Amino acid sequence: MYAVNGSGEPVIFVHGNGSTHETWSEVVSAMGDRARCVTYDLRGHSPSAPEGAELSIEIFVEDLEALRRELEVERIHLVGQSLGAYIAAAYALSYPQHVRGLALLAAPAGRSRSERDALSALIERLKREGVMQVMPDLVRHWYTDAFAAAHPDAIRKRLAQIAKIDEDIFIRTYELYNATEILPWLDRIRCPTLVMTGEFAQGCGAAIARTTSESIEGAKLVILDGLKNGLLTEAPQRVARELTSIFELTGDRPT
Repeated sequence: MYAVNGSGEPVIFVHGNGSTHETWSEVVSAMGDRARCVTYDLRGHSPSAPEGAELSIEIFVEDLEALRRELEVERIHLVGQSLGAYIAAAYALSYPQHVRGLALLAAPAGRSRSERDALSALIERLKREGVMQVMPDLVRHWYTDAFAAAHPDAIRKRLAQIAKIDEDIFIRTYELYNATEILPWLDRIRCPTLVMTGEFAQGCGAAIARTTSESIEGAKLVILDGLKNGLLTEAPQRVARELTSIFELTGDRPT
């Protein structure tokens, strides 16, 4: 399942673990007509997805390439968040001829053993207690207290998105996310790249983002002061501005 909004150069948005294509809605709205924004559900994340979908970074990359071909576009800008950033980076290595620009949002690279252990403990808790039972704690990790208090409807909307995801898929994508490390090959990326995260994002905060950006030649680093993981919801206008800048989007169709 995918959706297309706007016109101009194609930008494909790859969502992260615990998300669907709907997680990009505020950013896409903020982009307006500056780009042809394409959002889609990762394999297994659509409500009608078959059970037991096979999941791997390589499979997600090939699914993305199939989408590019279906859209009949030769070159794309690519935006990935969290697990989606892993997929976007891996796609940029596998199909560099099709990538005009890359944005990696809240992308963990070079995580410590303690950070991986903490996520492993979370995964075990998800299995033991159930996804929706753990959500209140995750919401506190993802969003600032001020935003959650001022925008309860936004939090409810995000939880409704999560509730649509099969619990097995939710947990397996978290396991894939925890098992993947992209730092060793980031230096092979050769396209204009933006690395952006919230200052206090759990597992992908300012220090990790700096490591990520320093690994990619010429990458631009943007740290959103005071934010956590939920930058797509808390700061969609800022995200849209940074994407427009790094991709040099004007609303014109590519020639």
